[in-house]
Amino acid sequence: MTMQNGTNGLPYWQWMTVGEVARTIGLTEERVRQLIRERKIKATKIGGWLVQTEDLKAFIQSRTNVPGEHP
Repeated sequence: MTMQNGTNGLPYWQWMTVGEVARTIGLTEERVRQLIRERKIKATKIGGWLVQTEDLKAFIQSRTNVPGEHP
């Protein structure tokens, strides 16, 4: 079976925990959970909340104030 990679070089099935998301974007875990509850960050609850890397990337892009620019 060949593993496909996403656009960021990580496997497409890569999931991040709330703690990993918080450290990645410099927020507290509670703030990340709040953003998930507000449906601003797409997440799936399997034991705890998990975020796909592409969904985190989409959230970051949605917060960018310059159209067409990607961090």
